[in-house]
Parts: sequence; structure tokens; C-alpha cells
Amino acid sequence: MLKGFQIIKGAVSAREIDIIYRYLAISKNIGHLNGNDDCDSAHMYYAIPYFEAMLSYYCSLIKEITNETVYPGYSFLWNYRENHAVPKHKDRAAVDYIISIGIHDQNEEDWPLIVESEVVNMRAGDIVVLDGKTFEHWREPCPYHNRLQLVLCYTRNQLLKFDKREHLGFDPVPEVITSPLKKQLGISDKYIKYLCVNDV
Repeated sequence: MLKGFQIIKGAVSAREIDIIYRYLAISKNIGHLNGNDDCDSAHMYYAIPYFEAMLSYYCSLIKEITNETVYPGYSFLWNYRENHAVPKHKDRAAVDYIISIGIHDQNEEDWPLIVESEVVNMRAGDIVVLDGKTFEHWREPCPYHNRLQLVLCYTRNQLLKFDKREHLGFDPVPEVITSPLKKQLGISDKYIKYLCVNDV
């Protein structure tokens, strides 16, 4: 039974994080990064296939921790810029639990998640499982030039499985995300930009 949140240390290895960055670089080069960049200080990328696979994989972990039947909803990657503050909020009704994963550099770890005034420190590769619909959570202004954070969303409602999409990896249905999904977005991360030009 989950009471607020649970931290799993070192769930994602440094090697996998580097592979993720290379996957993002390839995705950028072939124009497969889709999402929303309307906010200058926080860009959102929806349903990147690698992260949709992680969403599916970690569903069993959510079931084990909560002792409930849950279904994968959707995944999104946040690219936060310096001074962006994540406002206090609770997750939308369709989301019962989230997994938040720090896929950032080890030098970018001093930006904790705050859950109901409790500071949750995360190192790169740590997982936080959160009852985000019940517990208010936020982050203070980002102290780094750029910071990546992955969020995986789960639901108890079978009708909301895959965020009402036919399969994972598909674009969102209009009733779920009302703002237009932009195609072929860039990503403002120095390491990913380097990989785009030199390694992939």
C-alpha cells in the first residue's frame, strides 16, 4: 500500500541514462520528438517510444507497491530551463499514480521534488512513485541551465488505459490533450546537441 510516495534508489543505471540521451539525439535528428514548447522555460515531449516502453515495463512495479490493478496511461519528458518553477498541483483525474525518474546529469541533483512540504531528494536514476492525485507536489525554481525529468502515468480505470489511445506510442486523442501536438521539436540540452552532431 502506497502512503504518499516511495523512493527506489538507483533503479535506472548511468549506462541506461546515457543510452536514453543517445535515443533522444537520434529522435531529434529524424524529427520524432513531438509535444509542446509553448512555454519558453519548460518543454514537454509526449509518448516518446523508449519512454512508452518504460511505462509498460514499470507497470508491474506500481502493482506491486500499491497492491492494486493499474494500467499504463502515458509518458512525458519535461525539459526544464533555468528558473522554471513547477507550481503546486495535484495530477489530473485520469492519473492515479506517477513514476518520476531523474535522467539528468549527476551534477544536476540539487533540485528536489516537494510533496506536501516534505522534501524528496533524488539522485540521477532514482525513481519516485507518487500518489500525485491525492498529494500536492511541486518544485522550486530550477537552478540549472537545463534539466530533464521523465514522468510515467498510471490509472486504475481500464477505460483510460493507454490514455484512451489504441496503443502506446500513438499520438494523444484530442479530448485528452486539447492543445495542438507539435511535431519535430528540438531539444535544448548541450549533451544531446553534441550527440546529434558527433555520435549519432
